[in-house]
Amino acid sequence: MRNPGDYVRGLRRHGWSSFRIIADRSICSLAESNLRLGSKRSVAKAATRIYRWPLAQKFWDTTRIDLLSASEYELLVTSLLRNKRWQDAVNVADFAELQGLSGLKVALAKAEALWQLKDQSAFEEAREHAIDKLTNPSAAAISLIRNENQVVNIASRLELLLATEEHLDAIRAKAETLRVEGDGSKAFVFWNSGFNAAPGIVSTCVAQQRLIYGERLVTLTAKNLHEHIDLPKQLKRVAKLWPANFSDALRVGLLAKHGGLWLDATVYTTENSLEHQGKYLAGDFFVFNYNGPRIASWFMLSKPGSYQARLLYAAMLDYWNRNRKLKNYFLFHDFFEVFYHLDEKFRHEFDRATKLSASPCNLVGRKLLWADADLNALDEALKAQPVQKLTYKPGNREHGSNTLFSQLSRRA
Repeated sequence: MRNPGDYVRGLRRHGWSSFRIIADRSICSLAESNLRLGSKRSVAKAATRIYRWPLAQKFWDTTRIDLLSASEYELLVTSLLRNKRWQDAVNVADFAELQGLSGLKVALAKAEALWQLKDQSAFEEAREHAIDKLTNPSAAAISLIRNENQVVNIASRLELLLATEEHLDAIRAKAETLRVEGDGSKAFVFWNSGFNAAPGIVSTCVAQQRLIYGERLVTLTAKNLHEHIDLPKQLKRVAKLWPANFSDALRVGLLAKHGGLWLDATVYTTENSLEHQGKYLAGDFFVFNYNGPRIASWFMLSKPGSYQARLLYAAMLDYWNRNRKLKNYFLFHDFFEVFYHLDEKFRHEFDRATKLSASPCNLVGRKLLWADADLNALDEALKAQPVQKLTYKPGNREHGSNTLFSQLSRRA
């Protein structure tokens, strides 16, 4: 039985759509217990909406696809993609097209599946077919769809681009009004509840940051944020309901105003990057990236008043003025990619910026952290890349007392 408080929090987080989420969870829980509330199609739809991918596909596989509606085809191809059944996704998209029920999302799903299958010519053809389904397509929307740096889940980024495009003038105007002060000399790290209550691995990382940055490190908590940034009302609500997304908005807000460096509380570093800005700042703003404008957000270096930082912060404020719920956990990362296609100055700033891959920064967090502690291997990794992104969430990984994770989790 769920705590009644969970339902109240759900209502605050999702509004009246909470009742749909509660219903979907109930349907899925019953189905997982070999009980069924409603048709097999109802279970499949409910499981897809709440991202229970194996369960969703189990019930989609028992559903007659010739009886589906256009919106149900969208759910089905999404489930097939997330279950990595690429060829089945292509087949269903083709069938929906024959039925006259293939919309933009189904066409984009087919393109993604063909990209995963490495069928380049068919992928390009499917991508152009998806563009044909756009109504009055803008150059930015076409550019986003044709971008091969990040094909996965492109439908959600296209939705964000189209919504942002509609309010772009207001976002730019807001960005121009943001107050700029500071000299870019500080590094910022944030833990909402205070560092004394933080997990051990956070304590270790921040102790290392203090060692490297000394008095230039500003440690932020919910209690002292007001000393460094004026938070609009809408972000205070986000802080309670979506803390990770709040942190994304906070970091660009701070950098737009003060410049300097943002470090996640799980970044372990042996380099004072403020003293090596020439390594990072070819322009006014730096982020590590994975592929093209697909970025990592846990380390950011900026000059005060950076155009990119101001535009991103203004976009986050605009989004939360117009939306009551978070539609995508990676909203901030999607905004960065969207502006690359939508705003010429933003694209120019990113193209001329220093490019450093985020992948080497994940060596410790993805491999060494879960093996028996090897300080020599850790030292070698830090010599190769002195900025390493760790995690305080082991998930289902083994993390016995001999692992590096357990050793670093002992409070500094």
